[in-house]
Amino acid sequence: MPQAHEIDYRIYGEEMQYVDIELDPGETAMAEAGAFMMMDDGITMQTIFGDGSSSGAGGLMNKLFSAGKRLLTGENLFMTAFTNVGQ
Repeated sequence: MPQAHEIDYRIYGEEMQYVDIELDPGETAMAEAGAFMMMDDGITMQTIFGDGSSSGAGGLMNKLFSAGKRLLTGENLFMTAFTNVGQ
């Protein structure tokens, strides 16, 4: 199982803030759909259903229950995984 570690990031701006994230090779960051402005070459993005935490475990009922919770709390049903596939 992959281990999580601290991601390098920098916050810019005051009233209109944005976050600049640096991904190491093979590192992945999750974001809500539509939450990014740009990405460099070597970064791939994949849209997934849910938050990506269960990796397909639990079956259909677990996914439907999770989707219902996300809808009730006002979160998006889909997340985007950004992965650095370059060097």
